[in-house]
Amino acid sequence: MRDTIHNEVRKIIEKAIDLRHRFHEIPERSFEENKTSRLIAQELQQMGLDVEEGIAGTGVAANIKGGLHGNTIALRADMDALNIEEETSKPYASRHKGLSHSCGHDGHIVCLLEAARILVKLREQLAGTVRVIFQPGEENGTGAQAMIDAGALGSPLPAAIFALHAWPYLESGVVASKPGNITAAIDYFSITVKGKGGHGARPHESTNPIISASHIVQEISALTNKGDNGKDPCVVSVGIIQGGTQPNTIPDHASIEGTIRSLNETNRRKTLETFNKTVKEIGIQQNVQVAIDFIKYGPPVNNNPDLYHLFEKVCTDLLVPEKRAYIKQQSMGSEDFGNYTQLIPGLLIRLGMGESSPPLHTGRFDFCDKSLDAGITILVGLAMKATETNLLFWSTVTRSLL
Repeated sequence: MRDTIHNEVRKIIEKAIDLRHRFHEIPERSFEENKTSRLIAQELQQMGLDVEEGIAGTGVAANIKGGLHGNTIALRADMDALNIEEETSKPYASRHKGLSHSCGHDGHIVCLLEAARILVKLREQLAGTVRVIFQPGEENGTGAQAMIDAGALGSPLPAAIFALHAWPYLESGVVASKPGNITAAIDYFSITVKGKGGHGARPHESTNPIISASHIVQEISALTNKGDNGKDPCVVSVGIIQGGTQPNTIPDHASIEGTIRSLNETNRRKTLETFNKTVKEIGIQQNVQVAIDFIKYGPPVNNNPDLYHLFEKVCTDLLVPEKRAYIKQQSMGSEDFGNYTQLIPGLLIRLGMGESSPPLHTGRFDFCDKSLDAGITILVGLAMKATETNLLFWSTVTRSLL
């Protein structure tokens, strides 16, 4: 089976690169992935699959039914982009002004599409069913739950779900993971500061909410890495601060939005308590009214230990040692794949982009085409192995993919 999978990947890799470039050109905001979802559906239909469209708005799914009896498992890719202007000057750069695939979701889509293409070819050797899920809205943290609520996982629920994510901190084409929590929990917050507006020439007659908001930003940002003496750090990041509409007028209101990331629930509770206390104290000191709203919460991605064991086995069977790695440290990043892992066993895999790669969420980032091979290979291998009868009763994996 190993040689078969590698041969199939070699046959489609050039097409996969071209397809990745097509998706890269059409980045779209969360829940506005209309061109993206249409192109995904077209590719799946060309494989002869019955395609489900419009799930949670723009989500897409399809089932690949194997010729042998086995489990149902799911493979998921996110497909939205970011409000970031692309700076790569690549010939296939974003054609949508102010938007770019700066988190690599174009690569995630193609890894899953091409894995599906190979699984269709190998369906007579496939046990069970593989459900492929293309999810909107990962970047705003609500897409996974929206897909779950819309029934995207199907019925009965899959026995397991897998996903991968581009990772600049590994060499290109290296795959890695870890058991247990691999990402942080995330809380999205909004703070409204109400002062007293007035003329810019007479600030003494006003209470400037922008000044108070600035104090709040400084103090809450200083909470970063103070959890449990640095052993279980938190990260508080402000992404938006707004106030006023013209330079000669002091406004009545200012607003702050950002995120709080925590590695565990104990640390999260402590951080939220300190955060609330800090903001309220500044409001009293500055004589302004403050209102704190926690908009949404995203759980950490909790990798199932048995699925991690399966991942190690598949990696050993399919990849040379230098293309395999172990992640030691939980990331402070977040991923709404955690919503799936709260419901069913799941595994998130990191796919290396090369250590010289620009960071994610910057206009300079571009998914590494050389990594598509490994991403497609590992998804096919996991699907072939995880669907096997009795495997997901978590007994020892015995049969090799060799």
